[in-house]
Amino acid sequence: MPKKVPVSLNPDFTDRVKTNVRGFYNDNKSLITRIVSTLLALIFIFYIIYQVYSSSVEKVSTFTAVEQTVNESIFTKGYFVRDEKYIQNSASGTVVPVAEDGKKVSNGNTVAIAFGSDSDAANYTRINTLKAEIERYEKLDAVSPSSSIDIKTVDMQINDSVSNVVDGIVSGELDALQDGYAQFRDSVIKKHLVLGEKVDFNNIISGLRTELAELEAKPISYKEILADGSGYYISAVDGYESLCSSTDVKTITPENAEKLFEASPKSVPENVMGKLVTGFDWYIVCVLDVKQISNLSVGSKITIDFPYAATEDLKAEVAAVNVSGAKKAAVVLKCKTMNEELANMRLEDVELVFKTIKGYKIPGSAVREVNGVKGVYILRASLVNFREINIVLTTEDYVITADPVPPDTSDMTPEQKEEALAALPENEVEQYDEIIVKGKDLYDGKTIS
Repeated sequence: MPKKVPVSLNPDFTDRVKTNVRGFYNDNKSLITRIVSTLLALIFIFYIIYQVYSSSVEKVSTFTAVEQTVNESIFTKGYFVRDEKYIQNSASGTVVPVAEDGKKVSNGNTVAIAFGSDSDAANYTRINTLKAEIERYEKLDAVSPSSSIDIKTVDMQINDSVSNVVDGIVSGELDALQDGYAQFRDSVIKKHLVLGEKVDFNNIISGLRTELAELEAKPISYKEILADGSGYYISAVDGYESLCSSTDVKTITPENAEKLFEASPKSVPENVMGKLVTGFDWYIVCVLDVKQISNLSVGSKITIDFPYAATEDLKAEVAAVNVSGAKKAAVVLKCKTMNEELANMRLEDVELVFKTIKGYKIPGSAVREVNGVKGVYILRASLVNFREINIVLTTEDYVITADPVPPDTSDMTPEQKEEALAALPENEVEQYDEIIVKGKDLYDGKTIS
């Protein structure tokens, strides 16, 4: 490997270079100064030109108006209070409910059956399924081209069943999904039969009847469990049945309501076979900030939505508003509707809907006031136009503008009716208008270049 030899410059050479550089700088100092000054001047001129150009170009930001449905509402927790009593029975074995949760039953109705074994329960269930299938095929077997069935009616049934299937998929309600599928299947078969196609159901019906006869010949050990009163039947129990009654709930304080939310369930007797909701009025308890109860008064009607549950909106009446101190209020809502989903709820997330508004949602920064009239500027092509709005809901971030509700003019004279309608505020925003949310020196008729 060759040996590296260090390289060094002759000291006389480096001294001559330094001397020549200093000499060049001293001889040309004025030239260098002029070049630097010229460059700085050009940069400054370019900056001024850019600022002038930027100020001459209009900058606006727009928002597309789209009609929406907005709830004026509060999200909170709701505790379900029902007058419930246990259905107790000494029967043992496999218990199968036969009454549907949330349905009304009368004293003495069969609500469940206790079977001696799992196989007895399975045979009983299969017998009922076979009977339903035989009835279904017998109805289809009676369909023929001569039947008084309108093909348009069958098509409507098919469309409805498809909608039910889609609803079942979206909502997660398996019962709706299964019912929709069965309806769709039978409606399609019915259409083919009406159009003249032949299907032999005899072998199918014969096979089902044979299986039914074999099962009915087997002894099944069971005992019927009867309702000992009238009310809504619920097959499941949770241990919260006796924590609060409908009598106590109307005077509940916010403090006691919050304790109810955190309470632990009580032990349930071993011989309980379900329960009855004995009162047809039941209640939902919520705890709200006192600032949130301005829309609530005893007797007023509201809608309750369940954002995380597969059930429809619920109509309710405000039964009590109990304020404690200056911060909290216990709101008690009376309900009458009952179904399978509601019957099995205890503590749920709820949305209390005071008003449902349909209109255009507009950012608050876009709202202007011109000559005492509130409105917005919209941009069409390059032209700015002012449009009056009728604000029906205001929040921190946006407003909702909608057409005003016409007054009742049934008892008015034509002149009074004309005056009343003329006094209504205008809502001139239309679907897909480009609303200006940011812009300078805006006015009606201005052209944006």
